[in-house]
Amino acid sequence: MASPPSLIMEEERRFEAEVAEVESWWATDRFRLTKRPYAARDVVLLRGTLRQSYASGEMARKLWRTLKSHQAAGTASRTFGALDPVQVTMMAKHLDTVYVSGWQCSSTHTTTNEPGPDLADYPYDTVPNKVEHLFCAQLYHDRKQREARMSLSRADRARSSPAVDFLKPIIADGDTGFGGATATVKLCKLFVERGAAGVHLEDQSSVTKKCGHMAGKVLVAVSEHVNRLVAARLQFDVMGVETVLVARTDAVAATLIQTNVDARDHRFILGATNPRLRNRSLADVLAEGTAAGKSGAELQAAEDEWLAAAGLKTFSDCVRDAISGLSNITDQDKQRRLREWDDATSGVDKCVSHAQARDAAARLGVADVFWDWDLPRTREGFYRFRGSVDAAVVRGRAFAPHADVLWMETSSPDVDECTAFAAGVKAAFPEAMLAYNLSPSFNWDASGMTDADMAEFIPRVARLGYVWQFITLAGFHADALVTDTFARDFARRGMLAYVERIQREERINGVETLEHQKWSGANFYDRVLKTVQGGISSTAAMGKGKLLLCQGNSFDNSNIIYLFIYNLLFELLKSSSRTQDLETGATVAYRFSPNPGSDDMNALRKLMNIINWPRIINYWN
Repeated sequence: MASPPSLIMEEERRFEAEVAEVESWWATDRFRLTKRPYAARDVVLLRGTLRQSYASGEMARKLWRTLKSHQAAGTASRTFGALDPVQVTMMAKHLDTVYVSGWQCSSTHTTTNEPGPDLADYPYDTVPNKVEHLFCAQLYHDRKQREARMSLSRADRARSSPAVDFLKPIIADGDTGFGGATATVKLCKLFVERGAAGVHLEDQSSVTKKCGHMAGKVLVAVSEHVNRLVAARLQFDVMGVETVLVARTDAVAATLIQTNVDARDHRFILGATNPRLRNRSLADVLAEGTAAGKSGAELQAAEDEWLAAAGLKTFSDCVRDAISGLSNITDQDKQRRLREWDDATSGVDKCVSHAQARDAAARLGVADVFWDWDLPRTREGFYRFRGSVDAAVVRGRAFAPHADVLWMETSSPDVDECTAFAAGVKAAFPEAMLAYNLSPSFNWDASGMTDADMAEFIPRVARLGYVWQFITLAGFHADALVTDTFARDFARRGMLAYVERIQREERINGVETLEHQKWSGANFYDRVLKTVQGGISSTAAMGKGKLLLCQGNSFDNSNIIYLFIYNLLFELLKSSSRTQDLETGATVAYRFSPNPGSDDMNALRKLMNIINWPRIINYWN
């Protein structure tokens, strides 16, 4: 049965209205610098009729405001990779963004629970699942805090510490997008649904992906990574969110590239300059060696020998050497031709193709220069690549119209490299925002920086435009350090190690996990139970009998448990006039040591009488 004309017209009216709405959205200042190779109509065609909203959309807008504020002030959002809900809630008091690292997920929290190095070979929902884990914790602690604060009187809230903003935007590691454009689209959809405010994608091959500080990195063509960024932006547009898109390049340290299809990559590809190898490629040599039964060290030796003889150079260096070697012209003419060559082919804004470079070389008298980029290709077919900051700048400029933030991965904390990248990108895109990995893979103590230099590094780089700076694996390293040092001390000194290293430090530094039941939300769910059951509950977790945790005759004079009792009493006496006594340490010397056969509760009551027994007994009973 055909649809009535009125329904067809209404369908079209709603569609066109939504197209106009998307066009108006794109015209806002948020997307003033964003380039899209598709139209608003294309986006609406990919949407369903049921409009959905995502909490991560609000977090994305918050992240954008945060980064733009830092850009205007010449400062940086500093953060690190969070492992779990404890870390993400502790970070909230001090930092304004959160990072979720693929490396940390790969090593500690894959979907299959199989740990391993950062090769992006874990299931592609691994990092989105960790984002959801942390985002749910943020939402929960926000709810819990609101219940606790709004249960206080206005006067009590005024006297208490300011509310903590637990909802800090999460930026997540999208690695290489985990495949082609459709894989990237599906990955980004998961990130939006799970709570990510920002996502970064890197320009390595998804097949051979490595951690940014491992060897063997293979780049994809500039155009392929642009497609990834476009795919991500399209998915965000379809979902109606402003997720911040970070484009990362590994071009500084990469040694291989997947293909030579993009002219912007040509000047960085290495070729053989030894004509004696004209008909003997590296792949042929290795294939012959394998057929002859060679393996391992023998094949490596054959590869090393071939590469040493090949004279690998970029085509530009090859031409410069050829011009310098001309014997039939004057030195002055050589210098002129070298300048002409540089003017025609050098600089990050001159990405000429290899064919164009050949034509320029011919005009300068070196048309017959031998240079072959196919001969040194690896057995997998990859081309040899000379990584550099210039290569990163070329890619940064290509990615800038499609991304919100640009990240150049580096092998050391080098301010000169940071300066060159920032200057190169901003010469073409002056409003570009940059990101920097304060990597724990760097040996900071061997960097040549003083302690003062290290303290100043983040502000110094921030002034160059690096608005988001992060230690990818600080959560992992902090977890390992605390656990290792505490376990060692606990094995030696027992409970004193715990009290000195953990409990006392939690109290001194005001760390909320000291009251772990409250931190986990026991009070919050008591409120839920009482709300369900008409205002009372005999099974409230923080209700009658809470202090019975102290019962038993297992304590003797060697056990100083006043710290635990102090904590319980402080919780009970928050609204008492004697709270200040507790805060100034009125009970810090009391030992709980009942005589054998005595009533433990009487002993506890003696302690409570010192503070404010009537108030406590009323609370308890």
